[in-house]
Amino acid sequence: MNVSVSSEIDLETRKARAVSLTKIAVRRLAEIGVGAKVMGSLSAGPFGEHSDIDLLITDCPRHLKYRIEGIVEDCLPGFRFDVVYLDEIPPHRRHRFLEKVTDAGDLR
Repeated sequence: MNVSVSSEIDLETRKARAVSLTKIAVRRLAEIGVGAKVMGSLSAGPFGEHSDIDLLITDCPRHLKYRIEGIVEDCLPGFRFDVVYLDEIPPHRRHRFLEKVTDAGDLR
């Protein structure tokens, strides 16, 4: 197998793992009443070797903010991630974030 084919398979495997783990993370967050969407390269592509996983928290009881990042970290071993809270984005910029999000269940 040549290097480029091997690299493509590794990236496909990495993305498949990222999708699977992200779905688990979003489901675990939903279980505690937190709404989350996926954004960034996992949502819009291309998801590469150095890509992180970006989550937009759309609905969250304030007292759970620290717990959220712990859940995400536990669910995404081996991946860097960013958690962005919709209520912390200035109102005039929220539309830019919301137009580029995906439900975890729609990830492929």
